[in-house]
Amino acid sequence: MLARMLVAPDDLSAETVLETVRAHWDDAAHACAHVPKGAGAHHWAVSGKHRPRWFVTADDLDTPTREDELRATYDSARTLVEDGLPSALATVPTAGGETGVLVGARLLTVTPYLEGESGPGEFADDDQRALVARAVGALHAAEAPPTLLDWVPGPPQRDDLLDLLGRLDEPWESGPYGDLVREALRAEAPLLRDLLARFDTLAAAAVARRGTWVPTHGEPHTANVRWTAAGPLLLDWESLRRAPRERDLRVVLWGADGAEPLSAYCAVTGLDPDAIDGDLVELFELEWWLWETASYAVRFHAEHEGDADDARFARSFLDEVVPAVRAV
Repeated sequence: MLARMLVAPDDLSAETVLETVRAHWDDAAHACAHVPKGAGAHHWAVSGKHRPRWFVTADDLDTPTREDELRATYDSARTLVEDGLPSALATVPTAGGETGVLVGARLLTVTPYLEGESGPGEFADDDQRALVARAVGALHAAEAPPTLLDWVPGPPQRDDLLDLLGRLDEPWESGPYGDLVREALRAEAPLLRDLLARFDTLAAAAVARRGTWVPTHGEPHTANVRWTAAGPLLLDWESLRRAPRERDLRVVLWGADGAEPLSAYCAVTGLDPDAIDGDLVELFELEWWLWETASYAVRFHAEHEGDADDARFARSFLDEVVPAVRAV
């Protein structure tokens, strides 16, 4: 999901973010500004007197277990870095050693601010894929921290999607884009049910091979990469899970023009290329697009005002998600 969080949240001001950073991370922090980036969280840049120091993320705690999951996940990423993983940018603990700080119904975490821009999501060429494939290979070769959570077959928000597929005959009067999304979902409803059934078959096979699972990033596309002189740094670790390696390889290797990215990955991991399972690549392709569909459906069935974020997400759903579901 590459639509941007363009609008700062009404219930979390830059002043509150700055006060929180001063109290828990850096008492010399001087200024704070919302950064219109990301797809599932809000972000701010916090500066000292002369330049940015910190990148702050506010994750919504939208389920009862979300806070515990995020803390375990960010702790695991930090452990991987402390154990020598060179290609990751992990969160910085508070002065009291905590992963993050609760502010209302959000968890605030902090990473060092890096100059530069991440990519658009897509890979420019196989050279870029190969660099990220090496970084992903180093992650897959690392020992899983004891705090690392296992991937759980879903896909996420499955129950929400099934519920909303049963609510397609009545108008969605929740906001300006509700009915537009409902009509698109109604056209694809039989296909979506078939894809969920296929997902279940493939997920059962993946769980049966749990002993082969490795630490996976979950979303190692270029929007979650910052390019440095030392190589790519993987950002945004909220999806870190122990899972089949194909969870990441569907992003990094599939779509490559040649064999260089695969060779780069296998050189780091020592994996036989024939050990990569095409069915599991399909599993995670299905998971991604079913999850995307569910998250958009939930967003636009709920009340929304039609602001810049809503407009961008609605266009992303129609132009990106629906065609991708048809192509899976």
